[in-house]
This record gives sequence, C-alpha cells and structure tokens, in this order.
Amino acid sequence: MTSPRERILASIRDGLLKASLPAEPNGATSRRPDSPAPPAVREMADQFAAALTALSGHVHRASGAEGVAGVIAGIARAHQAASFISWDDAHIGCPGLLAALSSHGLERVTYDVSSDRDRRAADVHALAGVGLGVTGAHAALADNGGLVLVSGPGRGRLASVLPPVHVAVVDERRLRPSLEALLREEPRLLDAGSNVVIVAGPSRTADIEMTLTHGVHGPKHVHVILTP
Repeated sequence: MTSPRERILASIRDGLLKASLPAEPNGATSRRPDSPAPPAVREMADQFAAALTALSGHVHRASGAEGVAGVIAGIARAHQAASFISWDDAHIGCPGLLAALSSHGLERVTYDVSSDRDRRAADVHALAGVGLGVTGAHAALADNGGLVLVSGPGRGRLASVLPPVHVAVVDERRLRPSLEALLREEPRLLDAGSNVVIVAGPSRTADIEMTLTHGVHGPKHVHVILTP
C-alpha cells in the first residue's frame, strides 16, 4: 500500500509526462502579456554570431545556393577536404546546394550504415576520410549559439557527428531567442524526430588537469552559414 507522499510524487511524475504548454485556438502558443516582444532577426543573428564565436565556432553569411556553396568550398580548401556527407537538399533548406557543391569539385558521399554491429563498424570506418558534414538546422538559438538538429529520413545523424568539420546552413528565419522560446512555440518539438540534439560549438573534452581538447567526441570545427 502506497503512502500519501508516494501517491503525490507519482501524480507529479505523471503530470510532467503529459503536460503541454497552452496554445491559442489557431495553434500558436500564447505569450504572457507582460513578456517582452521577440527581438528582431538582425539582432538575433548578431547575438547568435557572438555566442557561437565565443564557443570557438565560426559564422558566415551568404545568399543563394551558389553563394553558400562558395563559402563551403572555401571551408573545404582550408581543411583540405574533397568530399562530404550531408542531409538531403530539401532538408538543408537551400535548394540547389548539392549541385552547386558538385560544380565546385566537392564529392558527396552517400552512406547507409548497417544495423548489424560488425558491418556497422566497417561502414563507419569507410567514411573516416570524409572531411565535411553539411546539414541544415531546425532552429538556431540566439542566446547560446546552439543549433537544434532534428534527425529523421533525409536528415542523418552522422553528418553532424562523424566528419571533423560540421557546416550548418541556417535560414535566419529559423533563429529563435532561446530554447525556452522555441519550446513555447513548438511544445511537441521533442516528438518531431528520432533524435533531437542541441549543438553548441565544436566538441570539447577536458581531462583531470582541465586541459581542453576539441574533436574527441564530435567535430573539431563548426561553421554556420546564415542565409537571408
């Protein structure tokens, strides 16, 4: 027989699992009357750039498939990369980008990693020489320089994890002030894909002596290209 305390705690746990943010009848999440208005896109872009730069990331601005491809080609040359894995064109959010990258001499490597453990290790090893991973992003968070990546069909996880250089193409209209603001707008976001992660700068690992190393558990370099 459960105690009153156990019943109360169980009720709280059950409520947290089922809770959702209130929304307006048209589907938009309501905003408190006394909450500040969302900042302008340009303000959020500048704030995002400052936050990501502080985390050792790099921010670029470009327009159109050819402009974005030119920036990525420059990044590839700087890192001596000749190939890349990527999300599908439609999910990157820059129509024609993959064809434009091909015209710059960059080879897109397709991958299908097996679910079998032994074959999976071989498949991942075969991708070890790929220098770039190119993705879009569901959102970019202005306050902390984070990228919200939602994986699913055409949006593979490896593109943002395996290559030493991760390049994310982000439409400025996907900028949000904070994770809190994003979740207020999209309370069901965590159900949107098989995996939802927030990437904030290159992978960082510190040992017991606090020596910081980049790239141990993910990309060593993160570049974000903001598009209008």
